[in-house]
This record gives sequence, structure tokens and C-alpha cells, in this order.
Amino acid sequence: MMAKKYTKMALIALAAASLFFAGCGGKGDAALSNSQQMMDAKQAQADADAAALADTGAMGTSGGSEGNMAEKPSTNSVYFTFDSANIDDAGNMILVEYAAWLNANADVSVTVEGHCDERGSKEYNLALGDQRASMVRDVLVANGVAAGRVDTVSYGEGRAVCSGTGQACWAQNRHGDVVNR
Repeated sequence: MMAKKYTKMALIALAAASLFFAGCGGKGDAALSNSQQMMDAKQAQADADAAALADTGAMGTSGGSEGNMAEKPSTNSVYFTFDSANIDDAGNMILVEYAAWLNANADVSVTVEGHCDERGSKEYNLALGDQRASMVRDVLVANGVAAGRVDTVSYGEGRAVCSGTGQACWAQNRHGDVVNR
């Protein structure tokens, strides 16, 4: 049982790393810094840890006065590949965990923010950001969150996390964030 859990965690970490590096094709791959690689490894480990918690049913409860509530997920961001609004397995796992937390906290409503990298026109990026936010919303709703509790907004390339250029920076800017309101 324990070996199966660690095998699954390793596969998830490997898949997350593979997906990241698959999105970094083309010129400039050698420019990935050690710090970026370390950040990616930490994110893959966080994704694997979240999967392990979900597998064991150890999402935990709060011992406080709020009663029996699932722990808030460690991340609120789902990342996308270039020119896509498709959610990969790692992103889906994050959203399933977030949906469980929202279902345990019925008084919380969220806004899903769609973001893009700087490539593409302003209009195109706003539309793609909207598609990304809608896809995240759809996964939350499919996992039991009431549709009225989830709004969407697209910022296009307007709120960049990384202001540089190149594949590694652009990858950081292609995301959908679940933000409590």
C-alpha cells in the first residue's frame, strides 16, 4: 500500500516536470536558471504531496471553532501550455482539492482569474484568459461547487507575474488563479 502511494507520487512529480519542460521547447531552453528549475521541482513536489494527501484521505480537519473543515489547498494556481485553455492532470488535482475545500466552506465564494503571457494581441489574450478562467470554473462546478459561488475574470497579459521574456517567464504568466472574495 505504501509503495503504491510513493510510486503514484513519483509519477505525478515526473508528469508535472515533463509537462513543464515540454512547454519550454525552442530557443532559449539553455537559459533556464537553476532557481527556475528549483522552483519547478518544488511545485512538482507540492503537487505530489497534495495527491498523496488526497489518496490517503488525510486532507485534515481544523480543530478550531469552525468545526470539521478540509484544509485550504497549498496553491490556488493552475498553469496552462502555450495557446491553450486545457487543464492537465496536475491542474485537475489542484482543482479537485480546492473544490473539496470550497464544499467544506459553503460560505466562501471565489473569483477565477485567467492570465496569459505577453504574446498575442490584447483582444486575443483577454479571450484566452476568459477561456482559461471558464475551464477552471467548470472543473470546480463539476466537483460540486455551486456555480453561483464562482465568478470569472480575464486579465489577459495585464497582470504578469514575470516581466521578462523567454519560455520560462512566459510559462509563469499562463495561469488561472482561484481567489477568495
